[in-house]
Amino acid sequence: MAETVWSTDTGEAVYRSRDPVRNLRLRVHLQRITSSNFLHYQPAAELGKDLIDLATFRPQPTASGHRPEEDEEEEIVIGWQEKLFSQFEVDLYQNETACQSPLDYQYRQEILKLENSGGKKNRRIFTYTDSDRYTNLEEHCQRMTTAASEVPSFLVERMANVRRRRQDRRGMEGGILKSRIVTWEPSEEFVRNNHVINTPLQTMHIMADLGPYKKLGYKKYEHVLCTLKVDSNGVITVKPDFTGLKGPYRIETEGEKQELWKYTIDNVSPHAQPEEEERERRVFKDLYGRHKEYLSSLVGTDFEMTVPGALRLFVNGEVVSAQGYEYDNLYVHFFVELPTARA
Repeated sequence: MAETVWSTDTGEAVYRSRDPVRNLRLRVHLQRITSSNFLHYQPAAELGKDLIDLATFRPQPTASGHRPEEDEEEEIVIGWQEKLFSQFEVDLYQNETACQSPLDYQYRQEILKLENSGGKKNRRIFTYTDSDRYTNLEEHCQRMTTAASEVPSFLVERMANVRRRRQDRRGMEGGILKSRIVTWEPSEEFVRNNHVINTPLQTMHIMADLGPYKKLGYKKYEHVLCTLKVDSNGVITVKPDFTGLKGPYRIETEGEKQELWKYTIDNVSPHAQPEEEERERRVFKDLYGRHKEYLSSLVGTDFEMTVPGALRLFVNGEVVSAQGYEYDNLYVHFFVELPTARA
């Protein structure tokens, strides 16, 4: 058996997409790697007459018909903000007294429907969506360093509150926000509140319950497989990155019985048809044209005259686009022609 090449780069990767995020699909494959699994791969030629066949030690099927081997490997395709309940949530929300919010009651109804229809399709892999408590607590309790006596700085506290919910704006994907782009006379409070960039952000966590067989549903066995963040500008942050051609990621559990798990994350989003891409290209061209006209109407085209007696004038400009140039690192060379009849 060839030695497994693990992927050790667990940093985040950033992508940009103009496609609606609802089309995002991820395939997650999770498998337990233990000494017993390695023994199953022992070649038959190495089995001597003094050795006992490994089939003798294989667990027998349970009363429900599932074998433990099936519980140690799982593959599932997950959509953006798709809710997959963990065994802990299933046990929790079956008790009506544990429900405290409208979302809790909604989850309870969904779980009861799943139980009546044969149970949930996932076993170990589950998700925490943008609406779950875990997402809020995880983002507000993150540490910036490994120091035990870390004191959050002003910037850390402000960035912890950057995240803004977008439940009421889900139907506006690709639309133009009718907000005031230019504030001509910003107040001190406006400058202080807008000093930190607060781009609307949605988060989703793909989790795994790595508890022992028949002992699922304990918080201490929950592990984060992947974290996805999408903002209103179409920027997608994935941590860790998609597996692709790299090796699988590994997780080593703690406790008396240490176990090794491997998992892969692949982007299996459907590709758009050529007709759809052409139609989308025309729509975006029209959208950007309208957006440019909207910004021009806010800024205006008239040159604002200076007050009489001004001796210094600053004029700021922006390069909107540059095409047909052979090299990078362009700069603009310009000159100002003063009127001949100036005072």
